Amino acid sequence: MIHSLHAITIGSVKYGDSSLIANCFTLEFGLQSYMLKGILTSKKNQKISKSYFEPLTLLEIQAPQNKENKLGYLKEVKLEYAYQSLPFDIKKKSVLFFLAEVIQQVVREEPQENSGLYRFLKGRLLWLDDIQKVDLFHIKFMLDLTKYIGFYPNLEDSHLPYFDLASGCMSNTKTKYSLEGRNKILLETLLGMKFDEKCKLKLEKEEKLELLHHAITYFELHLQQFKPPKSTSVLHEVFSTS
Repeated sequence: MIHSLHAITIGSVKYGDSSLIANCFTLEFGLQSYMLKGILTSKKNQKISKSYFEPLTLLEIQAPQNKENKLGYLKEVKLEYAYQSLPFDIKKKSVLFFLAEVIQQVVREEPQENSGLYRFLKGRLLWLDDIQKVDLFHIKFMLDLTKYIGFYPNLEDSHLPYFDLASGCMSNTKTKYSLEGRNKILLETLLGMKFDEKCKLKLEKEEKLELLHHAITYFELHLQQFKPPKSTSVLHEVFSTS
């Protein structure tokens, strides 16, 4: 049975000389994988464009539901939304590739429908395309993402001197994963802000880098097999020029 699906391209890998295997996170069925035979050839009448499978593209697709980790096929693909600024803004594009690596590791644990996570991802991608300044977007994104994957930080007992990244809670005991002082305050402040208020938090470059490092460490501690995104170094380089 063919279904009309809303999908976010998570990534793709080359298969043979002319094909791709594309991973898409769908609103209706969670993570789905599709074989795109011959999509890398230069046929003039290519039905489906390879450009649709750039990281975090928003799509509408026609496809059957894939079960038991099998590869499916796509009957039809079209853009749900064409980004207006993301392809042309180097800072936004670097953030996009960074987030793609994060999201790819998150959604591989989501083989079933998770509409809350899908809507969060889509909403934030549209926001990234629309905003003027990227600023702390990627860090706030990562922290808010944890609401949908089960390890959002517990800020109860905020009077305690430490926030333990390993437990996700405040603590009286200092460990190698503890945040204290200004680092703890910055984390609490960013978590407590609404997404559109993050621009009000003014940080030095070093503080932004350190806060991002803590966010990545938090994911490493709580998400099985999570690896620091390879594009983190590119992100640092791009933002160091601002």
